[in-house]
Amino acid sequence: MKRFYRTMASFHKELLVAQLAVKRASILTKKISDEIAAKTTGGISKTDKSPVTIGDFAAQAIVINSILKNFPSDEVVGEEDSDLIRQTPGLGQNILEHIQNVQNEDKFSSDVLGELSSIDSVCSTIDKGDSKGGSSGRIWALDPIDGTKGFLRGDQFAVCLALIVDGEVQLGVIGCPNLLVDLSNPSGKRGGLFSAIRGRGSYYQNLFEEVKPLDDQRRIFLNNKVSFAEAKVCEGVEKGHSSHELQALIKEDLNIVSKSLNLDSQVKYCALARGDAEIYLRLPKDVNYQEKIWDHAAGNVLITEAEGVVSDIYGNSLDFGKGRTLQSQGIVASSKTLHADIIKTIKKIIGENGEELQKYC
Repeated sequence: MKRFYRTMASFHKELLVAQLAVKRASILTKKISDEIAAKTTGGISKTDKSPVTIGDFAAQAIVINSILKNFPSDEVVGEEDSDLIRQTPGLGQNILEHIQNVQNEDKFSSDVLGELSSIDSVCSTIDKGDSKGGSSGRIWALDPIDGTKGFLRGDQFAVCLALIVDGEVQLGVIGCPNLLVDLSNPSGKRGGLFSAIRGRGSYYQNLFEEVKPLDDQRRIFLNNKVSFAEAKVCEGVEKGHSSHELQALIKEDLNIVSKSLNLDSQVKYCALARGDAEIYLRLPKDVNYQEKIWDHAAGNVLITEAEGVVSDIYGNSLDFGKGRTLQSQGIVASSKTLHADIIKTIKKIIGENGEELQKYC
């Protein structure tokens, strides 16, 4: 029988640790992103040729260290390992210096989060993100920098953390250092901290202010009163992340005419939850690709607790208890009033069971 973890009191400490850790990691990654963008240089290449920076490693070390200090029996599904750090002269020292700088800046949180003081401790902590996931126990899903390309160009990225208990996402926290407080004011303040607890709702506050109790944060909701004629779609900036051909056909069939909102990473989930848009489609570019749980766990609970819906492209709920991937195809997040018709349109185009999906991949 699954254990019962649903009350607010059960997750009070988990939420505080997650918020403080995500905030500390967001402050660090924001500074590194600004430095990289100013120099117009990229990151280091991992063996899979995807870009990675000291920010990914530093943020993963900070967050995992914070979790395991407080919940030493928990597991973490993280994106990175320390192999590249150990193989690259000087990289470990660079990462440690950035971590120590943010620890000094954020001293008041160290009683809760702890501190890292050596390259070996940084590497060993990063490697504790090696959980295989699954449907039993307490497992945290961490994306230390979601939206690496946005991070590298000084645009949108996010630090994303979620707690999965017995296969179900129970809380999520997302830090968005570059997200405008008001999208209609491009010169306005930036930075959002988004939090959700299952059964308690979704909340928002400025990332760079002191973390407040949930009751003092802004409760956020999707807009469930908007029609397709008025609805905005959140689209990824990177063309390789979603089938834009299929997306265009879906929008045409549903008579969606509003200009799309282009954002990197799980920032799209945050924009939906805050009411900046009503639809997010992540449509397969490869019929065999399976989404990683760290790319969607925090966003999933944020949307559902903001009174929205998240599913795969066939309308099935996402299963975060099958390992490090979702083992399903695509993502559809939207307001409750629009979701069923979106799924109906997708099936009309690709077939009830995706018989025509390959055409658009």
